[in-house]
Amino acid sequence: MEITQREFKLFQKLIYDEFGISLSDQKITLVQSRLRKWVKQLNLKTYKDLYEYFLNDTTELFLLADAITTNVTSFFREAAQWEYLKKHLSTYKEKKLRIWSSACSSGQEPYTIAIFLKENLKDFKSWDIKILATDLSKDILKRAIKGEYRPDDVKGLTKSHLQKYFTKIGQNYVVKKELKDMIVFKSFNLVTGNYEIFKNKFDMIFCRNVMIYFDKKTQYDVIDNLKNLLDNDSLLLLGHSESITTQVQSLKIVTSSIYTKKA
Repeated sequence: MEITQREFKLFQKLIYDEFGISLSDQKITLVQSRLRKWVKQLNLKTYKDLYEYFLNDTTELFLLADAITTNVTSFFREAAQWEYLKKHLSTYKEKKLRIWSSACSSGQEPYTIAIFLKENLKDFKSWDIKILATDLSKDILKRAIKGEYRPDDVKGLTKSHLQKYFTKIGQNYVVKKELKDMIVFKSFNLVTGNYEIFKNKFDMIFCRNVMIYFDKKTQYDVIDNLKNLLDNDSLLLLGHSESITTQVQSLKIVTSSIYTKKA
């Protein structure tokens, strides 16, 4: 079954309005291939029927986001950023950290943050640490909360990390409770979500490899919302290929793909 140009335009607008994801006209084949299985599973006759299904049941919209986006992540991704953060930790005078992993996918990023802090903070037990991990997809959040990874998924971790922070069950590795207890997982849409629910500022916000899905306007809007949740000298961490300095004058780059709010 082929998607018509008119049907593609309907999904193109819906995906942009709901998730801020900007799809070029050249993505018609991608959209068709990603949505075909939903048409079959729901026993629908056309892609227009699928569009109507999503309009009538907005609780299922996250399935559309899952179909279009690619959840690629890994432990200790962006190695240079972690090296910078090792030095940066010494700048915190109060033993208190609030960190947001804003597109946490299947959990590797927030669990990496937890491992990193346990390994690099002196007197770790005396610190007050809260890590918030959010993602658009409810399904991917379930995987993150479960914290079970295949051997291919734990690349980037050392044998010491695996021994200390994971329990091996069969061939898979399951995150231990001590890491899980450091993290709160919640669903949040960076484009349409209500940022007013965040009552406190963050010391670090990770928003890596998300901007690639957005057009310039949406990028600016999301960064502006994130910026307002940073204190002066707090950090915003993006993916290594993402750049925002020309868009947000109140942020300055401190090192590759890491920004801070100007005082």
